[in-house]
Amino acid sequence: MRLALLFSGQGGQTPAHWQQVREGADGELGAALARVLPAFADPLSAPAPEQLATNRIAQPLIFAQQMLLWGRLQSSLPKPICAAGYSLGEMAACSAAGAFGAAEGVALCAERAAAMDGAAPGEHGMLAVLGLDDELVSTLAAENRLAVAIRNAPRHLVVAGPRAGIAAVVPRYEAAGASRLVHLAVRTPSHTALLTGAVAAFKQRLDVLSDRRLAFPVFSAIDASAARMARPALDALARQICTPLDWAACLQAVREMQPDAVLEIGPGNALARLFGELAPEIPVRACDDFRSPDGIVRWLTADS
Repeated sequence: MRLALLFSGQGGQTPAHWQQVREGADGELGAALARVLPAFADPLSAPAPEQLATNRIAQPLIFAQQMLLWGRLQSSLPKPICAAGYSLGEMAACSAAGAFGAAEGVALCAERAAAMDGAAPGEHGMLAVLGLDDELVSTLAAENRLAVAIRNAPRHLVVAGPRAGIAAVVPRYEAAGASRLVHLAVRTPSHTALLTGAVAAFKQRLDVLSDRRLAFPVFSAIDASAARMARPALDALARQICTPLDWAACLQAVREMQPDAVLEIGPGNALARLFGELAPEIPVRACDDFRSPDGIVRWLTADS
């Protein structure tokens, strides 16, 4: 079994994911979460659904949920041949490959979130635009003080920037014939130059981590380059904060590894759907499609 992993980013988190982490995180991981999320330390407290979209809650929460799932699955599955992470998900991909531990990753995600919030105060957001030529999407975005942040697939881009700009560009995309517009549950202009100020501090934090050989290659979401050592993977984590992502190229790189199956770990199933559209010949599922980790293991080991 040649298994590839995809780790989802922000946008699909729900109160159910908060509850999963609440019930499953203990030991060092639970203590790390309690330090960065005050509500986690109080068993009677939980963030409102709209609060789950804030960086300071979403980033450590999603990372912890992903690492809990991977921790439960790892011993029952073959070693992956590669991993990739969508935006925040690249933190989990690096951790799963051994660049840093889960508890340390929670702290890093909290620092990442704080750096991003500090670099771009105010009201920002991200909008997925489907069905329009890339050049038109980019042109209309620039005219409204936005920038292309992610290329998911041909004619499927994500733009980011001030919420006022997003509000202004929506009717223009509609008039141009966009097949779908989706406001993402993210409140920061991720992967744009607006977050340049967040990179140096986060890179300085990552630079103190030890270099080591990764357990499997991690593809950078920036350009699909494969890191087999921790240092280039960590450098990419810092750069991607303010650099557009070519997720389409990343998925193609995973496809070219010829996996027998692909598993998306984290909230939602958007990455599984994107990969399924690109490579319908390769079985792909998301953890959220299953009721328990046992179901995921049964699916992946059914023919072995």
